[in-house]
Amino acid sequence: MRHTRRGFTLVELLVVIAIIGTLVALLLPAVQAAREASRRNACGNNLKQLVTAMQNMDTSLRKLPGFSNELFNPNGAKDANGFTASYARRASWVVRAFPYMEENALWDEWNQFGAATVSTPALQTLLCPSNPPEVPGQPWLHYVGNAGWAFSDSTRGSDAAEYAANGVFFDLNKNLNLGPQDNREGHPALQMSMAQIVDGTTKTLMFSESLYTFYWSYGDKNADTTMPDAKHIFGFIWKNAAAATEKDRINGDKYYDKLASGPPASMAVYAAAPATYESYGYPSSNHSSGVNVAFCGGSVEFLNQSIDPVIYGQLMTSNSKRSSLRNAANVPDRKLTQPADGDYH
Repeated sequence: MRHTRRGFTLVELLVVIAIIGTLVALLLPAVQAAREASRRNACGNNLKQLVTAMQNMDTSLRKLPGFSNELFNPNGAKDANGFTASYARRASWVVRAFPYMEENALWDEWNQFGAATVSTPALQTLLCPSNPPEVPGQPWLHYVGNAGWAFSDSTRGSDAAEYAANGVFFDLNKNLNLGPQDNREGHPALQMSMAQIVDGTTKTLMFSESLYTFYWSYGDKNADTTMPDAKHIFGFIWKNAAAATEKDRINGDKYYDKLASGPPASMAVYAAAPATYESYGYPSSNHSSGVNVAFCGGSVEFLNQSIDPVIYGQLMTSNSKRSSLRNAANVPDRKLTQPADGDYH
């Protein structure tokens, strides 16, 4: 007996392909969302490691680093100011954290002052998976410390000083041989610690993501000697002044569209023009609708980009009774209601 085998018609095949295509189109956003959720969690884990390192440093030394620091050869010759000048180096908060983030070999190398150069490797803990490095292998920095009140804030006037109540990380480079003068050399070093965070460690930001930073290092001893100690190269800031442009906010102007000159050509250019670039020192990320942040108490949260700028400033200041923060009605921080969790989630 003859049996006739019936195959698929062209129309049926096209229908099946269309169905498969539709299913893939429906599943693809879910897959992408799952991947981004994984990257965001990995980013949050990096921040958790960094804030833990700072907590361990504070427990051990009873102090926190500055956003800019001095490393000296204790056996070197002193200059007229009492500084050890031989092979002295500027170092970001990242370098000071090396002993507390399992980078002891790097810390030892940075403190071998007989060598004119030091290693500046790429460190995965400092990289957000959602923000791929432009050039792999370079010492990119995607996380920044709470550097407090912006120097470019118009409400400052000619005030170039820093105040402990306004942030967590400050300029601890006071040696004129390490970088140019910045009108802060004569001011006392603000040595911060967890004990000085009067507003509570669970209500004070320590770290945030940033899309605009370059490297975690200034460079070797004789490199970038003209680069100033700018807050926004290793830190994030707040301002009293009302935001005049979209860049003056969280996740603002990610592509420098509001800046005629476009992005800076180098880290030195970025640091040397606070009036132009310091507004990019606000938290920023490639995550949708906000950024990952770490509080001094150790918690890692997702900060909504639509947060009220005054609430954001309150989370930045460590002592509301003495901070320079004011709202639009010129009411000082000490008279404002302290933020609740629902104000920034």
